[in-house]
Amino acid sequence: MAKIINKIFAPHSDLQKKIMEYLAGEGEPYIMWIASGTKWGKTLAACGSLANAAPKKKNTLWRIVAPIYKQVKISWKYISNIWPNEPYVKKNKSDMIMSLAGTNTDIQFWHGQNPEDLEGEGVHGQINDECAKLKQQVFDSSRTTFTRTRGRMLNISTPRGRNWFYRGCMRAKAEMRLAEEEGRTPNEVFYTAPTSDNPFVPKESIEEAKKLLPRRLFEQYYEAVFVESGQVFPTPEIDRAVWREPFERDGAIEYWIHEDCKKLTVVAGCDWAKKQDYTVLTVWNHEKTPYRMVGFLRFQGKRYTDQVVDVAKFLRRFKECEILYHDKTGVGEALDDMLNQVPNLIYKGVTFTNASKSYMVNDLITAMERREILFPLWRELQQEFEVFEVDTTELGNMRYQAAEGSHDDIVFSCCLGISAANEYTDKTFEVSFLDDLGKDKDTVESYMNGMLGIDDEDEF
Repeated sequence: MAKIINKIFAPHSDLQKKIMEYLAGEGEPYIMWIASGTKWGKTLAACGSLANAAPKKKNTLWRIVAPIYKQVKISWKYISNIWPNEPYVKKNKSDMIMSLAGTNTDIQFWHGQNPEDLEGEGVHGQINDECAKLKQQVFDSSRTTFTRTRGRMLNISTPRGRNWFYRGCMRAKAEMRLAEEEGRTPNEVFYTAPTSDNPFVPKESIEEAKKLLPRRLFEQYYEAVFVESGQVFPTPEIDRAVWREPFERDGAIEYWIHEDCKKLTVVAGCDWAKKQDYTVLTVWNHEKTPYRMVGFLRFQGKRYTDQVVDVAKFLRRFKECEILYHDKTGVGEALDDMLNQVPNLIYKGVTFTNASKSYMVNDLITAMERREILFPLWRELQQEFEVFEVDTTELGNMRYQAAEGSHDDIVFSCCLGISAANEYTDKTFEVSFLDDLGKDKDTVESYMNGMLGIDDEDEF
């Protein structure tokens, strides 16, 4: 049989080389954990490791598992471009299996939606891609297939909070320290790979991301740090955002309005009351940064029709309200219809999902960190921001909410208001034509695609 020649790219670092050689090895360490920054090249390195190992071992089964089918297709494309076509390699796209001719060696490409399906056959080597988004049962079920083969598992992911992937990495880290003390080879190993370690990612791109992303997200996605759940808005950031003296309040209804309200063009955000919550309206002067909160209204226990009337009356005290963003989730559907009856009010309903909340909260965090928003000295606002928390689920999804027993109505009213301000603020764009941009080949995408012979417009 003709010898199979792999077209494997040159590693960009010692760690990428270590990964690429890992699955071809024998014995300990049986499990490798890699916490990687985005665009470091973790999936490409893992695929290179498998493509290098499988042809060397006849009568073996290998697997690549990713959270969803779309991500599995990326690994398929990488392996497909490393290995030759038929008659040397049979590629069955319908079953997502590649087979090496004459060796009884297969690679199976799986998504991790049904972990129980991974149990059964003995596997010699497996890649779990984007582990932080996989269910822990994928790892547990896969381990049962290594009992006889004593094969190797490569777990790679960008961190997403401190879920089971984090616990696995920390277990491996502790095992490495213990093995060093005892003078033996560890069973598991753990390595961190920040984006900056890839020389093909422009430093300017990383610096730009550092400016645009909240600090906690930059640390997670680019520095491969396992960010702890807990307080979202640090108290010093909240204190720095305060710009005026305390205000007067009128009984149970809390409100404040800027003395120059008749001269101000504004946008607003409103989070409606549900059961024991508060209806909160925040109003923002957005003509330039920093955006200033120039009015707010907070109350509870009112009928929905009265809530809409009070919000509309409050907004009319300003020169012009360009738009009101309001929470359209749940009861907000009915309130959306009521707002349609208010003359000369432009509004937009926003349906809150976990994803949309994350985007808006991250924009608010970034604006605070960059000192682009200012608040009045409002005790309830400070309290809500201080107890507003983020939790990461076992599947790596971020969930933003108030601490138990607290409220988050002010926070989400601010999120809606800042979203409106970002949308309606005049922006200046620099326009460049493609002919003026040149051809910069020192980017991670061109590097990866060039090494693998992948056209950006190739389809699966």
